[in-house]
Amino acid sequence: MSLKDDLANGFRRIVETAGTPMRLQYYTQVAGSVWDDNTTLIQSGTDLWTSGIVLPINTNTGQAGGLLVEQGKLLSDDQKMFMHGSLISVGSEFKFKVGLGSPISEEYSLIGPAIIAPQVEATSIYRKVFIRRLTNGSLIGQ
Repeated sequence: MSLKDDLANGFRRIVETAGTPMRLQYYTQVAGSVWDDNTTLIQSGTDLWTSGIVLPINTNTGQAGGLLVEQGKLLSDDQKMFMHGSLISVGSEFKFKVGLGSPISEEYSLIGPAIIAPQVEATSIYRKVFIRRLTNGSLIGQ
């Protein structure tokens, strides 16, 4: 077994042990009839059910999360989420929304400065993203 397989299996076992069920919904942005119209989000495909690890960000001084909060890129109540490396989490043409729990108890949107996706042998083992709770349950334009 290769190193990437060992690491992927290790991450899978962590998610099986401590993971939270989640629903991912992908949305495509559609512009209006003229260039300055508002965009509308239309769901692309069906809901994807998976599991991941959701943790609060560490806002202590000197920690990566704390620095991002100090820079105004994150809020102190945002969270970080670890999910399988094969899941698409960013794209110029779509956005995604995360529903946590089964049944869904809270909805979140992807935020933050970057997506961290360490690779081994050209394969992403996991993705770390920052998420923010949607107070109304919808993305802007949905």
